[in-house]
Amino acid sequence: MKGMKRVIALAITLAFAASLPLYIPEAFIYLLGLALLFAILVVSWDVMVGYTGYVNLGHTVFVGIGAYTAALLQSQRLALPTLPVPASIVMGGFVAALVGLFIGIVTLRLRGYYFALVTAILPLVFMQTVFIWPDIFGGEEGFTIEHGLAGSVVEKYYAALLIAFVSIAVMLLIVNSPVGLKLKAIREDEELAEAVGIDTVKYKIMAFVISSFFAGIGGAAIVHYRMVVAPDLYDIPLMLLVILSAVIGGLGTIYGPMIGGLLIYLAKNWWLKEVVDVFRFTALPINDDVILYLILIVVAILMPEGVYQGIKEKLKKERG
Repeated sequence: MKGMKRVIALAITLAFAASLPLYIPEAFIYLLGLALLFAILVVSWDVMVGYTGYVNLGHTVFVGIGAYTAALLQSQRLALPTLPVPASIVMGGFVAALVGLFIGIVTLRLRGYYFALVTAILPLVFMQTVFIWPDIFGGEEGFTIEHGLAGSVVEKYYAALLIAFVSIAVMLLIVNSPVGLKLKAIREDEELAEAVGIDTVKYKIMAFVISSFFAGIGGAAIVHYRMVVAPDLYDIPLMLLVILSAVIGGLGTIYGPMIGGLLIYLAKNWWLKEVVDVFRFTALPINDDVILYLILIVVAILMPEGVYQGIKEKLKKERG
């Protein structure tokens, strides 16, 4: 019965999402498509952080690797064979996962703050490649590609919806499988998990690779959506936005980060623009980032477990 309700809710949600281009202007549909792809980045971060308890502050490394891999496969900068768009997106995910495997093997024997500090340095290291080899990576401005997800904005939106749905559905299946249970055991008590025979290093690396793969998929899809690759897919502001979205949505839930990713991205790039315009006539130093972090403080006080879990618990109490 519960499973049937979820299927019905999912069908209604997809039907609603598919109908949006019928009554929303193309400019906003373009933003909605980017928000869907951004949600992949947030959910993929949650797979590692929310389910193992290990805070990865270098997640944008894999977003950038996936993005630049896909872009280079759609250009002649390295004289590589040009792949079809779907293949280059998948290849972006695989290259990001391969790098994630190497980094995971090296770093995931560290615990606590040590792991977080090491991963925090990674975006700074990888971003230097963009500036050291500008002929290949385009330098600060990046470079454009010829082939996108689709021809029109509406077609791009539907492609983004499909990629986001498949990616998040696969991650949801993984965390609800026996693998997900072992990851949760590591999060709750790693020493106890080791005591009962769970190879904690193996499963942490597995979670890291899965997280890296889908971050690469998201980055590659974003490049094909907006037709340009640039260092902003490596940078710290993107990392902070991912963290903000996941924490507000609710870590360790998949649904929470997905909803948080959609809402925060749309808020930053659409809804809050009008709010910020109001404050321009005052002397207050208010911008969209200030408002978002104020929202984070409010959520931390009222719903410390995140919006998704907070609403879920309130509904349970009302039904009880």
